[in-house]
Amino acid sequence: MDAIAIVESDNGLTSKNVYQLTPIYVRDVCRITGNRITFRQATGCDELARCCMSAYWAHYGRLYYLKTGKPASAEVLARIHNGGPDGWRKKATNAYWRKVSRVLARSKSE
Repeated sequence: MDAIAIVESDNGLTSKNVYQLTPIYVRDVCRITGNRITFRQATGCDELARCCMSAYWAHYGRLYYLKTGKPASAEVLARIHNGGPDGWRKKATNAYWRKVSRVLARSKSE
């Protein structure tokens, strides 16, 4: 999640919504969890935004596992975050994953 925040918001400098959650992402999380939160709440609190991402990843990561028989990797989860439930299949999310993986690689070498 930290790597996504860096990629999405230029090290957290460009947006209060550092994970770039969208209204539809938050509505989907509410559908999945049965919780009622607003977009403003989800994007105004880092802890709540991370909870939204965790719920989204758990749900769609499980569906990925059911479709492929493989656990969702960091790449799969990042691409789902960027491209929606089937983002792991979309060629357009490959570039996003490259950005996230570079941040992850830098953090491992520090």
